[in-house]
Amino acid sequence: MKEIQDLVRPNILHLTPYSSARAEFKGKAEVLLDANESPFNTGHNRYPEPLSTDIRTALSEMKQIDPDNIFIGNGSDEIVDQVTRVFCTPGRDAVHALPPTFGMYKVAAGINDAAFRPLTLLPDFTIPVGPLKESWDAHSKILWLCSPNNPSGNLMDPAVVEDLIRSFPGIVVLDEAYIDFIPEASFLPRLDEFPNLIIMQTLSKGWGMAGVRLGVAYASPFIVTMLRAIKMPYNINVLTQQVALRALQQPEVMEERVALLKSERQRLERELAKFDFVDFIFPSVTNFLLVRFTDSDAVYKYLLTHGIVVRNQSYQPNAASCLRITAGLVEENDRLLAALEAFIV
Repeated sequence: MKEIQDLVRPNILHLTPYSSARAEFKGKAEVLLDANESPFNTGHNRYPEPLSTDIRTALSEMKQIDPDNIFIGNGSDEIVDQVTRVFCTPGRDAVHALPPTFGMYKVAAGINDAAFRPLTLLPDFTIPVGPLKESWDAHSKILWLCSPNNPSGNLMDPAVVEDLIRSFPGIVVLDEAYIDFIPEASFLPRLDEFPNLIIMQTLSKGWGMAGVRLGVAYASPFIVTMLRAIKMPYNINVLTQQVALRALQQPEVMEERVALLKSERQRLERELAKFDFVDFIFPSVTNFLLVRFTDSDAVYKYLLTHGIVVRNQSYQPNAASCLRITAGLVEENDRLLAALEAFIV
């Protein structure tokens, strides 16, 4: 594999990033006259700390990862876009992904004029390793791996993931958005083994912070530096930083809620399996189930008439007649099951 710096777009590698006086200053300032802010203390009159240092420190302590290995994004969507921009020269380079999977990988490739090379997962949603390796070439810059995968809910074989990280000629991004539901499977403790690995996590799922938009990338200090070079100067606003920091200070709350959602997912799986119009339920380690129905369109429309929204995945490869159902609160799941009890095929 090439040196990581050789994978970076040349103009990004040599870019002089925007630098504010606030970012350059080290220590605690007593008088702030640098940024043309209002001096009246509204609680939000100052620009946010540009590197989200408090959040990175909290995550560093929690995950036992050096703060220099942590990049904070405005949701994982921003990280997906920035990784594509850092490593893909428009009109020349390519990214690889394994649908059905998170749709932003393809969108970011399109925005950045990178070739999108999809290879469909096998019917059991495992990785077709041989064909995948045959698909990459000198222009292959990024391989997106989602584990646990969305929308299938399964965890990718760690031995296969490791093999792909070691053999791919570019950057491998392991999207662990749902890892809080199976934390023992994270590759984060092994980050230092793989210089070409970026691990994405988020506060949106297990932490219940989807509304604040905060994603995390763990990578080598060099890759983190490249991501910082192209981010907006104050990409994480003050309110997001405050709310996220409070949540990170209470991991026991997250763990309790995750345990409940896992229990509810298991209950949904048991109860859904009793319906004749449910054809198959794919194994899941997340907070959702991919369910194949005998007539998913009819079920989907029926649930909408009862004010219940699930995700129609029938357009996805290997997911014909499938709906993705998220485990909600006990009473929400009860309402779903009661509606399905009354459904007439």
